[in-house]
Parts: sequence; C-alpha cells; structure tokens
Amino acid sequence: MKFRLGTIPYLNGKPLTNGLDFESKIELVVDVPSRLADMLREHEIAAGLVSSVACFMNPNLQIVPQISISCRGIAESVKIFYKNKIEKARKVALDTSSLTSVLLAKVILRERYNLTPQFIPMRPQVDEMLSVCDAAVVIGDTTMKVPPGRWAEIDLGSEWFSLTRLPFVFAVWAVNPEMASSELTKILQRAKRNGLDALSTIAESESRRLGLSYEQCYHYLSEIMDYNLTREHLESLEVFRGKIRQLGVNITSVPIKLFGDATEL
Repeated sequence: MKFRLGTIPYLNGKPLTNGLDFESKIELVVDVPSRLADMLREHEIAAGLVSSVACFMNPNLQIVPQISISCRGIAESVKIFYKNKIEKARKVALDTSSLTSVLLAKVILRERYNLTPQFIPMRPQVDEMLSVCDAAVVIGDTTMKVPPGRWAEIDLGSEWFSLTRLPFVFAVWAVNPEMASSELTKILQRAKRNGLDALSTIAESESRRLGLSYEQCYHYLSEIMDYNLTREHLESLEVFRGKIRQLGVNITSVPIKLFGDATEL
C-alpha cells in the first residue's frame, strides 16, 4: 500500500518530513496549509501535515499520535506586524495560506486587545499588506525573513501562552483513516525521530534556501519549535476550539480522535 501525503513548504515542517522522499511507500505533495485541508476533504491525500483547525472542520480526520508542530511561548514564525499603535488597528490583512494562525490572531486581538477589526484576506507580502491595512498576520518563512525592527510586531505563540499557560498546536499529521494503516503511523513517527536527529543538517540546508543564518534556523528548530503531542497539547486544542467557536466559526463538536493506538500519548 502506497500513501500519498501532503506537507507544507515551511522550515518548521522539515524535521517531520526528513527522509520521507526516500520511503518507497510514500508519495509527497507540497502545498500551503489551506490547500492541504481541501485535499484531505476531497480524499486526494491519505494524510496531511495541516493546520490543527482542519480537524475541527472535518470530523472524519484523525491525528497521528506523538507528533505536532507546536510552541510553548514564542513562535517566531507566526506574528502580527503593524503600523503605529495596535490598539488603533481597524483593518487587518490575513495571510490567505493560513487557517489556524488567522483564527489565533482573531482570538488574541479580541481577548488580549479588545479589538474586532475588519479582516482582509491578502497574499503574504508584508509591505504590500501594510500599505493597505493597519496590521498584517503572516506565517512561516515569510515571517522569518522580515528584518528585525522593520515593523512593530506581536508574537502569537507568546500571546497564547500568556492567555492560557498552554502550548499552542499549529499543525498535526491528520489522517483520512479509511486511506491509511498503522504502518503509516510508524513511518511518520520514524521520520520525526530521524528529523530531530538531523536538525543541524536541516538547519544548514534551510539557511541556504531561505537566506537566513544557520544559527537562526538551528535555534528556531531546536529551541522554539516543539514537535511533541501530549495530553497538554490536546487540552490546548480543546481550549482553542472553544475560543474560535466564540468567534462564530462553524466547527464540529466531535472530540479529537487519535489514529491507531491512543495509548501512545
């Protein structure tokens, strides 16, 4: 059985897909989180490294145990950049490639800054976004490449931790269970172990691709990102579900299901 998987093009996903290109039973496709969620819904892929909120919008999906892309505090790659004072923001541009992070931004602006601005979907070009809007929500490598101090900024991972004292889960391996087997879980968990053992090599390669320093990439992968999925991470997902429901987002109330053996947490 060969598994078709979808993954993201960002630095933070590389440790979870390291070596999958060489797995004979894996076919990888790369796309942005919002598109991968559509591919899962249309059963174009067996599993996807997708925004965690995709599991709230598609009750069929199950989550591979022990793996996530999370942070506990500062995220560095998920931020709101803004002009002037954030308290005066009336129009906020949203990165159209993101699902979870734009909802996180809405939660943080509402609960931490008492703001309910107009949101405008735009492509992730920070200068262009801020030429139209007062603030811009951006994720992934685009965020990492914004020069320090160019714009005032809010780190959304840090804000979530201040609000909840919990890690924030940005992405998970979500599975269409009828298209997968326990073998897929073993392959993905092995890829994670191999990736975490190869952070130095990944940081070196990605620093060349992104035009960032090796030290910045290695620090981000080894000190900022959290690739585990524990009961605390699942608690955080449920807290997040409750908060985005308060925003009026239409999501399922079906409890999160782990794919395969739930005792693996």
